[in-house]
Amino acid sequence: MKHFFSLLCGVFITLSSFAQSAKLSGKIVDEKGEGLIQANVVIDASKGLATVTDFDGNYELAVDEGTYIVTYRYVGKEEQKLKLTFAAGEKKVQNITLTDKEKIMDQVVVTGSKYAKKLSEETVSMDVLNNTTLTNQNITSLDNGVQKVPGVTIADGQANIRGGSGWSYGAGTRVAILYDDLPITTADADDAKWSMIPMENIDQVEIIKGAASALYGSGALNGVINARMAYPTDKPYTKVTTYAGFYEGPTKTRELKFWKGTPRYFAGINFADRRKIGQWDLIVGGAYNNDKSYLDSANSQDGRINAKVRYRFKKIEGLNVGVNLIGYWSWGTTFFMWDSIGNRGYKPLPGTVTLYDNNRYLVDGYANYFDKHNDKFALKYRYLNSSNINSTGQGSIGQRHIIDFTFQRPFDLGKKIKLNFLTGAAGRIDRIDLPSKTDTAYLYGKIGHRAYNASIFAQTDFKFFDRLNISLGARWEYFEIDKKNSLKDLPYPLLRFGINYQAAQATYIRGSFGQGFRYPAVAERFVTTSVGPLGIYPNEKLEPEKGYSAELGIKQGFQFGKKSNWGGFVDAAGFWNQYQNMMEFTFGTFGDPTDASKNYGAGFSSQNIGTARILGAEVLLGFQGKVNDFTLNFAAGYTFIDARSLNWDDKLVLFNSNGDTLVPNFKAYNNSNAPASIDTNTEITYGMTSSSSSNFLKYRPRHQFKLIFNLEHKKFEVNLDYQYISFQENIDYAFVSKTFSTFSSAFRGLKSYRDMRIADGSKGDHILNIGIGYKPVEKLKLQFIIKNVLNTEWMPRPGRYEAPRNYTLQMSYQF
Repeated sequence: MKHFFSLLCGVFITLSSFAQSAKLSGKIVDEKGEGLIQANVVIDASKGLATVTDFDGNYELAVDEGTYIVTYRYVGKEEQKLKLTFAAGEKKVQNITLTDKEKIMDQVVVTGSKYAKKLSEETVSMDVLNNTTLTNQNITSLDNGVQKVPGVTIADGQANIRGGSGWSYGAGTRVAILYDDLPITTADADDAKWSMIPMENIDQVEIIKGAASALYGSGALNGVINARMAYPTDKPYTKVTTYAGFYEGPTKTRELKFWKGTPRYFAGINFADRRKIGQWDLIVGGAYNNDKSYLDSANSQDGRINAKVRYRFKKIEGLNVGVNLIGYWSWGTTFFMWDSIGNRGYKPLPGTVTLYDNNRYLVDGYANYFDKHNDKFALKYRYLNSSNINSTGQGSIGQRHIIDFTFQRPFDLGKKIKLNFLTGAAGRIDRIDLPSKTDTAYLYGKIGHRAYNASIFAQTDFKFFDRLNISLGARWEYFEIDKKNSLKDLPYPLLRFGINYQAAQATYIRGSFGQGFRYPAVAERFVTTSVGPLGIYPNEKLEPEKGYSAELGIKQGFQFGKKSNWGGFVDAAGFWNQYQNMMEFTFGTFGDPTDASKNYGAGFSSQNIGTARILGAEVLLGFQGKVNDFTLNFAAGYTFIDARSLNWDDKLVLFNSNGDTLVPNFKAYNNSNAPASIDTNTEITYGMTSSSSSNFLKYRPRHQFKLIFNLEHKKFEVNLDYQYISFQENIDYAFVSKTFSTFSSAFRGLKSYRDMRIADGSKGDHILNIGIGYKPVEKLKLQFIIKNVLNTEWMPRPGRYEAPRNYTLQMSYQF
């Protein structure tokens, strides 16, 4: 009886406590009325009085009777605090609208730390390219868009951030190219497939400048470019865009005879549809582009479809699963190198034209779960199939499987200390095969290649006193290609450290250090192919490259008057990037002249050239504002690099395709760096392979300046972007050597082109694009775009001009 009485009292007390509990609920939205996912509602996190919103912005929190200060918080939004009083058993509904902070300073990014964070609080330099900027210039492939970012250049699809890369003939990358946080690079060449990325459904592109291997692995030695997809909002979004245009003849060679009166036009169409249907998020899109090209024998067509489906579970709050699909097809002709200078600069060197028919497919599966404590679990899988079929018998079929798991937990350790812990593991399986028995590009060593990668990583971010952010991270990786692994190359984890201190209301001082690592792509070790008279040769003994980047920077925000909506920022940074065993394609004679099966000949092979150091500085300016009916957005940046080989006069140990030490043929290196009398047994140096007499690295501009300008007034808008890229001081000497210019018109043209540029003062290139938009009605927009207004003849790599002045009429309608 005694025990029964005690149990009855316990039940009564429990029921009484439930009866006395109050409940706070509501919805947190942004200025447009869209629900904010994972917004924080906090009373006292240490006592469990905190929660986060669901996928629609709804929240619910049980509290005892009393008076509380409730804080509503979301990254990039103005925090709100309310004093609320609850009676026993009361149910109170409190809906909240959170407004944006200073828009430029407080853009929200994910890539820098793998979770949502204010751009101004990142410890590394980052840039953001939004969808509007890409659309205003009719960008149909993302590589043409990121070219507009300060410090970023693109050559043959290879991204180069702050001089970290030169030109590698389309194989390998020092920049991790991501689509929705996972790599979109192929199994064979590890090159980015920019055209697969659905531009019509991109929200924004985030760029990390500097080594990020501790978070993103091997390919992030020089930085990260992450294209993030837009998700549906409460209001359905449907948009159709079509365009057409034509090329004008170049200034110096206005009459291109191969045109024969036929207009060289381009045209295309794309559409996007994003909507919520109950618990489903549906995203679809498609594009078709047809380019008759300003170049002879370089016509292209491509088509793309994409779909993303996400289901948000109602009964399992915080869980969502989904799938993402992309199909891409491209066909046409292309060539590697021009025939010569002048009119022939727009025609192919005989024997370099390729007829291609490529298919690429991407399948993603993912699951995300976050609980009421804001713990987040994310599991992602990607399958990328890249089939390259061409008329030269040098195709490949690459299949890449990627799996990535991440766990994130935030800790609120009181009013003055916050912590975010993130850890995870990732794996990759690559398979490279030949399309047919007659294809030979990857036959060296064996028919078909297999590669594997596994990694574990962790990062902890501390925030002290709402001013000081400290980031610590590490990653360990394992690589294997055809049963040869990386254990001796990378026995230790890669480290990352960063700090960001808010010295004043809008002053942020940052510093960072990050280690990097890049394992050679299968193509760099094994590919055998030819481009006209030149060969591309394998190097099975190619070693991985390592490095680090360090940076100090300051970001200063400003506002014109306390009540003004005009504001912006100035950002200045100095950086130091250093690389060991740097890989570059290097000219030489390869193979065995006594054995025809060893592909003897002159050409290029990826080789380790030693240690390189890149010092530099970058200054950015951005501001925006509105007065009356005028809205202005402006961004500009200048980047300076001093990229040096530290082994300029040291012996290069080159390897031929047989894996033996290469005995170079110095007749090709008849330049001022070589001795007057030289025989084939003399050692070769990096300086001897260079066109420059200084130790500046090849294919890198010393100076860059980029500017983007947008002005809107009622129904009209003007868009402008400008790029200045300085002259490349150093290229491969073989391209301008007397030896090769005697038997190849392409090399004669390159030598003449560079001689003229140098005689003209080695001036850089100015590229100006202008667009004028008009909206006759709210949903319809017409835009007239002139690209390369100055009709500059320029080339980011030898032997291929970029497009002359061209005109585009774009029409878009949003339903």
